[in-house]
Amino acid sequence: MPVPYTQRWYLGVANLRGGLFGVVDLAGFVSGQTATRVESIRSEARLVALNALLEVNCALLIDRLAGLRNVDAFVSSHDAPLGSPDYFGMGYTDAQGAFWQEINLQLLSQQPQFLSISA
Repeated sequence: MPVPYTQRWYLGVANLRGGLFGVVDLAGFVSGQTATRVESIRSEARLVALNALLEVNCALLIDRLAGLRNVDAFVSSHDAPLGSPDYFGMGYTDAQGAFWQEINLQLLSQQPQFLSISA
């Protein structure tokens, strides 16, 4: 359900397992722009709820889930790029050359701009 007068990356609220969660377009929040998703991508999108211990009723819209990875699945790692947000953790590269960015969800959930959804 959309919510008026909110940031473009705040998509509204959803009922997940009987609880109301605010839905954040993670890619839109990080980039500052909301993406127009084609139907083929939208069908793979998932809502991932943050842990209740973070005390933020929030679910992140994720375009695709690729499963969990162990650190052994990567061939290299490095610090977050200069100028990246505080909630960016290590960056990893897998054997196929794909880049994976670690996101610290606890730090993300405490960011003032993440908590300020009003437009």
